[in-house]
Amino acid sequence: MKTILLIIILSLSFSVQANFIGGIGYIQPGQYRVDNEINPLPLGTSIVPMIFYRGERLTVLGPNVSYALLKGMFSVSVNLTATGDRYETESIEMRDTAINGGVSLRIMFLTLNYGSDISNVYQGNTANINIGWRFKISENLFFSPSVGKEFLNQGFVNFYYGVSDKEASLGRFTSYKVGNAVNDNYRAGITYVLNERNSFVVNYSYKVFDNVIFDSPTINERAYGTTSLFWNYKF
Repeated sequence: MKTILLIIILSLSFSVQANFIGGIGYIQPGQYRVDNEINPLPLGTSIVPMIFYRGERLTVLGPNVSYALLKGMFSVSVNLTATGDRYETESIEMRDTAINGGVSLRIMFLTLNYGSDISNVYQGNTANINIGWRFKISENLFFSPSVGKEFLNQGFVNFYYGVSDKEASLGRFTSYKVGNAVNDNYRAGITYVLNERNSFVVNYSYKVFDNVIFDSPTINERAYGTTSLFWNYKF
């Protein structure tokens, strides 16, 4: 699946004149799972190379691809997005990253996203609504806060947070099957532009689980934070 996504990204990236930003990032999520044996991030690693492309309509940010149909204060785009909390234990089978295909609508500070699993991993869909803005603090310093709701359908919740009867038979967890869930998301980001080529970004996000997720025997925290640091270099 990751190979297919990489091919899609590369083919889209070189379809128009390139304008690349590279760099490196570090992402550290909080511990919220019971006995997770793998890195929970979509690409399975905390240190990630930054590959960023912005064209007239196409944007590529790591494993996420967006193509703008309309641009401006009112914008519409179609997207490919990596999603899912990777999880595995001795008694829980691997929950791998999924790829959502969907659409985004932005009206000034309000963003609406919808995505459906096109990788046949969790066989469901997600949506979210976010309110956020980028504030200019000084010539080189920017602050970007946001708050939002994340809507996960039954297929997503049961795949990533449920426990099947087969897994429960191994004795570590009880069987757990639930319906839809709504999580709360909070984020704050600071961008410092060192010069015309170099910039640094620090992000902190905080997710609060819906009760149906927190009650899963695979979850041991009501909420968790994720810190990320990025250095970007514009070519």
